[in-house]
This record gives sequence, C-alpha cells and structure tokens, in this order.
Amino acid sequence: MSLDSALKTAMETIPDCFAAGYIDMETGMLLGLQGEDPECETALETLAVAVASLFQGQGIRAFEDMLRKAGTVSDDAPGFGEIAIFAADRLHVFLRTQAYPDHVVCYICRDSANAGLALTKSHMSLRTVAAAV
Repeated sequence: MSLDSALKTAMETIPDCFAAGYIDMETGMLLGLQGEDPECETALETLAVAVASLFQGQGIRAFEDMLRKAGTVSDDAPGFGEIAIFAADRLHVFLRTQAYPDHVVCYICRDSANAGLALTKSHMSLRTVAAAV
C-alpha cells in the first residue's frame, strides 16, 4: 500500500478527519499528504515546518527532562510519542512513529470530532501508515 493510500484509509476511520500528513522532522518535508481540499494541503505544508519544533524544541525538551527527573518518563524514551492540540475549531493529532522516531503522522479533525475516539483511531492507524513508508 502506498503512503498516500494508507493516509486516506486512516482518514476514513478517524472521526471528522479532513486532512492527514506524514512528516520527516529532520528535513521538515511532508512525505505524504491527503486532504479534502487544497487549503488542507497548504495547512499541512505549514505544519510540517513547525512539527520539529513541536517535538524537539527547547520547551518540550525541558519538559521531558523534568518528567525524566521525576521518574515518570523512561531515560531511554525518544521523547513524547503523541501530542494533541485543541484549537478553536480543530483537533490536531501528532503521532511519532516507533519504526521511524524522526517521523510524525498528523491528522486534522473538525472540532465536532469525539476527541477520545479520534485519538484512539489515530493511534490504531499508526502502524499501517508507518509500514507504507
């Protein structure tokens, strides 16, 4: 299955999902993209540049270090595995793949999405999407 096909299939299972992208954090490149319209594609291209800062920025690293010192995160963990951001009218779900720790899958859902179900379905699709790379 191609990466774009895997993203499209995942979008169909995630409630109110209207865009999906696969991002390489090292390069900031969007390796795969699916969206309902060209505006989605533009939004994902912009997000691709920001994702590395989201997962690897100084603020996140400091927060992860605090959690490691508190003993709530393993010392050998590569960092946060998933981040959900609730915006005014969107739910952004970012998932780091285990097979490729420098890759992130991003799903954008409408605010009408059931957040718990969207997170669960996003997580369930991760292995299939990463296998398509």
